[in-house]
Amino acid sequence: MRFNQYISHPAVTDDGDDTLLIGENGTFDADGHLKTVADRMTDICSGHTLSDGTQAGTIGNIVGLTHDIAKLTTWAQQYLRGQTFQQDTRYRYHQFPSALVTLYCVSQVGYAVTDHAAEIATLVVAGHHNTRSPPDPDTLSEGYGRLTPGVQETYERVSSQFEDIDANAAAEADRIISEATAGQGSWAGFKQWHERRVEPIDDAHDHLIYFDRIGDNDRREEYYDDLVRLWTALKFADQTAASGLADDDLDGRLPEVDRLEAHVDALPDGDGVLAELNHLREQARTEVMAGVDTLVETDSVGLITLPTGFGKTYAGLSAGLKAANRCDSRLVYVLPYTSILDQTANEIQSIFDVSPYSKQFTLHHHLSTTYTGLGDRYTDADIGRSPGALHAESWLSGLTLTTTVQLFESLTAPTARQATRVPALDQAVVVIDEPQAIPDSWWQIVPELIELLVNSYDATVILMTATQPGLIKYGSDTLDTRELTEDTDQYRDFLATHPRVVYDIHETVHGQAGGDHSTLSYAAAGKEVQTAASDRQNVLAVCNTRDSAEALYRAVRPTSEGESVASVELGRVIHDHVDATGELPSPVTLRELAFEEADERGADTIYAFLSGNVRPDDRALIIDALYNDDLGDASSPDPLLNSAYSVILIATSVVEAGVDVSFDTVFRDYAPIPNIVQSGGRCNRSFGGETGRVVIWRLAEPPDSNAIPSLVIHGGDGGDALPLLRETGRVLAEHVDDESCIDESVMVSDTVDEFYAGLFEGPLDPGDEELATAVRSASIAELEGANMINEIDSYDDVIAGLTDTERADVLTDELTVSMLSNHAGAQVNTDADAATREVMIGHSTYLVVDARSEAYHPVFGVR
Repeated sequence: MRFNQYISHPAVTDDGDDTLLIGENGTFDADGHLKTVADRMTDICSGHTLSDGTQAGTIGNIVGLTHDIAKLTTWAQQYLRGQTFQQDTRYRYHQFPSALVTLYCVSQVGYAVTDHAAEIATLVVAGHHNTRSPPDPDTLSEGYGRLTPGVQETYERVSSQFEDIDANAAAEADRIISEATAGQGSWAGFKQWHERRVEPIDDAHDHLIYFDRIGDNDRREEYYDDLVRLWTALKFADQTAASGLADDDLDGRLPEVDRLEAHVDALPDGDGVLAELNHLREQARTEVMAGVDTLVETDSVGLITLPTGFGKTYAGLSAGLKAANRCDSRLVYVLPYTSILDQTANEIQSIFDVSPYSKQFTLHHHLSTTYTGLGDRYTDADIGRSPGALHAESWLSGLTLTTTVQLFESLTAPTARQATRVPALDQAVVVIDEPQAIPDSWWQIVPELIELLVNSYDATVILMTATQPGLIKYGSDTLDTRELTEDTDQYRDFLATHPRVVYDIHETVHGQAGGDHSTLSYAAAGKEVQTAASDRQNVLAVCNTRDSAEALYRAVRPTSEGESVASVELGRVIHDHVDATGELPSPVTLRELAFEEADERGADTIYAFLSGNVRPDDRALIIDALYNDDLGDASSPDPLLNSAYSVILIATSVVEAGVDVSFDTVFRDYAPIPNIVQSGGRCNRSFGGETGRVVIWRLAEPPDSNAIPSLVIHGGDGGDALPLLRETGRVLAEHVDDESCIDESVMVSDTVDEFYAGLFEGPLDPGDEELATAVRSASIAELEGANMINEIDSYDDVIAGLTDTERADVLTDELTVSMLSNHAGAQVNTDADAATREVMIGHSTYLVVDARSEAYHPVFGVR
């Protein structure tokens, strides 16, 4: 059956226009899907070569022009038009027959294209509708390279599809092939080529041999980088073209760096020790920016190594924006935890006066509302992604703030949704903040992925932390590092002269490099916290698990029903306000309410609790109420941590890195050295008053558990004999003094360096070698289910509606994607004991919880 117009995608709406396959009247024009995809792929791949030296742009052009050519069949066109047909539904499939045309076209463009390039191009087109991952060479080889009845049937069906094109759309097919091969190939030539390769069908023939060869592991050493590059480029080009995004929609604009300079210049100089600290902060930022020019001209990975509180965020933003402006590219700023992301996002919005829905700035994590406002082009689509969501989730804005998980999982067998953001990394600047938080199981694959960014995508990568994990130093044979902070000793010397904290190694940890574990009960730990909080002192206790944190909170502040306790709980204050008004209080209002309640009760202590079970909006609210002094006006109350009351915060590691809070004393449950140092960074951040104290203890198993929390998170069944805790015990034992203490200047430098050296240079060999091997051998099937945070991946996505607006939206039977995106701060990733109901939105399942019911505890969050 012949059609007047051949379409690639039907109109999304009844009054919309179909997307044409080639263009008006079968000629290539600006509206044709194939040409649009080919142009975008060529643009993405331009200037790059595949691992064998083939020009990536040449292959990208062929792939873009041929990937949908088999949509010329009668059955594909009928399907796209919603018409029924009598043949087996597989006759409308177009991936594999299109891949054969791709293979032919690659073979016709001359000597510059190798067998490797032909295999990659064929793989990409044969799997371009995969949703879970790029096509796996083994799977393709099994499906099309074995002489079985199923494979024979496939080839017979493909031959029928080509016969249908020959009878009805030969002119269109010839036009496509001629365009893809610059006139070197033709539809008649393809037919002849194909028929020679598949006859006789019941014997070994060229197609079978070809696809069997693709499955040869020994040939695949360079497959991964090239496969990911071309497949993600096709996904990006195909989806943006099909969504109607114009070329002008695909750009982004960097925030104005002058605004950051003005913000830094306006910061107060301070007095005394603080003035000296601020001078070092600005000196570090200046040094980092001075090193950017040299960094972008090399293939080195930049390092910014500064103690907590020495201005890493400003240094990283300044360096990243300078490098991105110099490269005329984008900045992708990566952080490990959503709690830090939200705090950093607020700071970016304030400094640069940008919206997270603009072409200048995108905030992207799994709980955020992620879209770019494109004027009339933004619509809430019921299927797939709207143009605005596609733009934002593809990281096309000038500055994207996202998570470590989003970055590295997008480079590891990316899903179709993740794939569209990979092309944005080309020549981008990637600042990875707090890389020590990368799970140790990924320590071998992450260097491979950073090599991919630097070597294949020409990206400029900067690792920024107080505790450099040595991922490149120990994990890469091809990359060098360049320290952007020239004289790091001066920061250690400053801490030695002006110690903020001293690390106190508790008797439950001291000397415990292995063997049996001495632990501290929650009752005893609670008394120590209470004692530390006397005399108006502020205390933070960081626990390893959510259950452990709850047990410690209950020990510190008993919560029995009917008990009269002269204290204030911020979680309950928030919920009482919502019950009365239907809305969350502002941070300033929360402070006022807390002070009023403390006065009424005669309380001298304010309690707070933070964990992953607490809604993100509530966590951000509590943190701002505690420490953010930029809110309100001159008449507003001071942050709670600056008040006349003691504050006790019990938390999990959600406060450990990058969260601006400062306490007089910090207790940290036993954990690896980097976690201990990061928790110490929440103590006496501004060098105020006496030297702060960071106590490292080992908490016992919480009630209803038989597992010590430090071993659950960091040791597993092997206990302290496993690498992270074994090296921690060894290093602490070497540096602890006669009073069971370690100076901060030693802890942030010597212990960190020795910890990682012991891990990487000894026999321990941390990290999952199978992941790195799978990348090198392009074993996509082995990478497909790889999750950076397995614990979180096993949790449920929970929507906890608390305010009147949230409950009206999420507790209804009509919950939509739009409603969900409006309440990202109500979404929690956890195990829920009970839920109001379960809903499916897109491909995801959500549990809906009424946060004013027993399913949500005012202090501890989702039950």
